[in-house]
Amino acid sequence: MEVHDRIRKIREDLFKGSNIDFANTLDEKPNTTSNWISGNRKIGLEVIEKILARLPQINSSWLLSGEGSMMKTDSDKEEPYLVTKAGVKYFQLPNGKYLMRVPFVPVKAYAKYIDEYRDAEYSAPLDEYNFIVDQIGHGRYMAFEIKGDSMDDDTRRSLGNGDIVLGRELGAEHWRDKLHTNDYPNWIIVLDNTILCKQIIHQDVEKATIVCHSLNPSPEYSDFELNFKDIRYMFNIIQRVSNMV
Repeated sequence: MEVHDRIRKIREDLFKGSNIDFANTLDEKPNTTSNWISGNRKIGLEVIEKILARLPQINSSWLLSGEGSMMKTDSDKEEPYLVTKAGVKYFQLPNGKYLMRVPFVPVKAYAKYIDEYRDAEYSAPLDEYNFIVDQIGHGRYMAFEIKGDSMDDDTRRSLGNGDIVLGRELGAEHWRDKLHTNDYPNWIIVLDNTILCKQIIHQDVEKATIVCHSLNPSPEYSDFELNFKDIRYMFNIIQRVSNMV
């Protein structure tokens, strides 16, 4: 059984064969999920990540390699291989990679995160999101849902509305250093009143400022300057799960 056959089985068993219900659960278009199941196109990790994130009851080993049962059993619900000091959970996968589970801030929780979670003491747990990674990282990682089209220029580099991104926090003690914006052009920037997704195209080390840039060429998304004193957190984006896989 190939991976597209296993995805078809998920649709048949969990959604009684309804492609519309399956697509709605994954926040995809029905023709997209039909293409996954047809076997006419390669199934990439973004598809696997989205299924595991939206259907956490699915056994990741089964989806990736066919090993074990489709649904998690009590024996499948093993403890994480590693939980880092930052609370990131890693589970070993049969293909040598890791399933990385991180706190997730969807658009609907932006205000809650800003109000309650920006400080060191969190009052309640956030949702979580799964990514598949090659190696373990020991920094602070979080997932964010992208809001709006400011970073959408209709190219493959776009970060569109509804995309999920994995961000690695850059501690404030490093902000005055030269930022590695060539390696990590896209950033999540948490302010006291909003969460931004932008590129950083200029940094003034002396003034402690950055210039934020949108990919969308529309005049309403012009460049603007931010002072580091107005920034709560910064995360460089290291992975994306597209809303249009």
